[in-house]
Amino acid sequence: MFEVRKAVIGDLPIIMKIIESARIRLKADGSPQWQDGYGPNEASMCAAIQQGVCRVGLLASQLVVAVACLIPGIDDVYTAIENGQWADNSDNERYLSIHRFAVSSDFSGQGVATSFLEALKTEAFHRGYRDLRIDTYPKNQAMIRVIEKNGFEYRGMVYFPIPDGERVAFQMVLDSHSQSDRYE
Repeated sequence: MFEVRKAVIGDLPIIMKIIESARIRLKADGSPQWQDGYGPNEASMCAAIQQGVCRVGLLASQLVVAVACLIPGIDDVYTAIENGQWADNSDNERYLSIHRFAVSSDFSGQGVATSFLEALKTEAFHRGYRDLRIDTYPKNQAMIRVIEKNGFEYRGMVYFPIPDGERVAFQMVLDSHSQSDRYE
């Protein structure tokens, strides 16, 4: 069974191992994402844990195999979307951004990323969020497949103020009536 919980400081060593394995995998795939000091680091992940936005995915209720941050509020980078637009919904300022998503390389190809993203969507729904946003580097085809497989729709491009900061942006708007059975 797959579970998600808030990360605690004691998770930091395994979180950093997962982040580093993802960084290595991205580099091997020819992606500049998270390279040259522009990705998650120990200080940023420690801050995310202390702010209560970092989540870990667990197998068998104890083995940490994935990490992501669920960040509420307006993401300044997302306000400047290009070549598209966010879906119009009744509360465009109340959304969760999913950032720093990574799965242990020991579990790649086993459906963990899909299960983790599904669990994050369920948590968002139970917390009252209906608008979820996520992005990735255009060459990160594995992540794009996971995002699309989980029902997110392409919305345009966003640009982080870093080298190679272009990102493909996706969104999912959960309809509280048609989706509620799925997330109960």
